[in-house]
Amino acid sequence: MSPPPVVQSRAQPPRARLLGVVLCGGKSSRMGQDKATLPHPTGGTFLQHAINRLRAVCDGVVVSGRTSQPHNEITIDDALPYQGPASGIAASLKYAGENGCAACLYIPVDVPNLTANELAILRDKWHTETLLTLARSVSIEPLIGIYPVNLAEEIATLSTSADRSLIRWINSQSIQVVSFPSESCHNINTLKELENVNSNAD
Repeated sequence: MSPPPVVQSRAQPPRARLLGVVLCGGKSSRMGQDKATLPHPTGGTFLQHAINRLRAVCDGVVVSGRTSQPHNEITIDDALPYQGPASGIAASLKYAGENGCAACLYIPVDVPNLTANELAILRDKWHTETLLTLARSVSIEPLIGIYPVNLAEEIATLSTSADRSLIRWINSQSIQVVSFPSESCHNINTLKELENVNSNAD
């Protein structure tokens, strides 16, 4: 009897490192106060809740843009404050590339219903280090998704151009999308909307 064939084990390649980024670069004009400091219905602030969600699925977390909320994470200032999200995305992608990460997973600070489980789905869908992967609810969510670091220079150029529209730039890219419930991606802009979040909390 011949011996059984030798089966070579195939170790899975290590997963590319993913940096979580909380976007806090807006003026919060309609809210009238720093959204990062808003109380989350489950406890803590909007910013701390966002950081905790990213920590659950990423290899590190930073905060993009200025906020008055104290935190322990590294803060990366926008190169052009209050000029749209492209500036913050470009700066954090550059930082990620310099620190051995393949991409950044972005969420805005003002989406209190987005869960770590949904972010894990987004992370697991991202199967290539060069493909832009975004959430979609009613439409594409440009600020909830995974941006590879190879896009840093292109987005930096976008951020200093006359047309800084991130969504128009996205429409020219090859992307993959992950569908989420619209409530998960809803951003809070007014005190009335904040009241509704608190009243609907479990």
